[in-house]
Amino acid sequence: MTTHEAETASNPTLSAEEIGKRLLALIEGLKSRDEISLDRIREVMHISLKLEPGALGAGFPSGDLGGGWRYVFDYFPESPSSSKGVKLTFVNAVDRFADMTAVCSLDFDYYDKSLKRMGFVSAPTHGPIGQLEDMHYVKAAANQVGGDFVISIVPQNVVAGSATQLCVKSISTLG
Repeated sequence: MTTHEAETASNPTLSAEEIGKRLLALIEGLKSRDEISLDRIREVMHISLKLEPGALGAGFPSGDLGGGWRYVFDYFPESPSSSKGVKLTFVNAVDRFADMTAVCSLDFDYYDKSLKRMGFVSAPTHGPIGQLEDMHYVKAAANQVGGDFVISIVPQNVVAGSATQLCVKSISTLG
């Protein structure tokens, strides 16, 4: 059994909405990114992850959420090359541009407003033809201890090529 298989067995598949709300609750309760830990994830998100010795991270994939979509939730400990953090990614193994309706009940606007309510300031990154590639959110660590928070959201249209609704392809505290 792989680490991901073991973690999947011990963690029930949550809806895209529920995993998103739990991740936002985790972010909201942190004073700095240094407070991100497996214990904190277990306490706030009710997700149990095990970091194997020598592993670069711990995580688990969900079951199918509809339309071939699932999420992968990952925790990364601090290393010489990166800060500790978490990442939630929505993936579709068949078609990465498939209709995201099944995982878009909390859309980009919801995450954006939630992070801004927590005191994050946003700055967009646009591509060569003006498209929004990602949005970075920054918040100073409380008492300037533990490193500033930098959160990145990668958006994707609910239906490729439409401009009706932006969903979240991934959100991470890495940075």
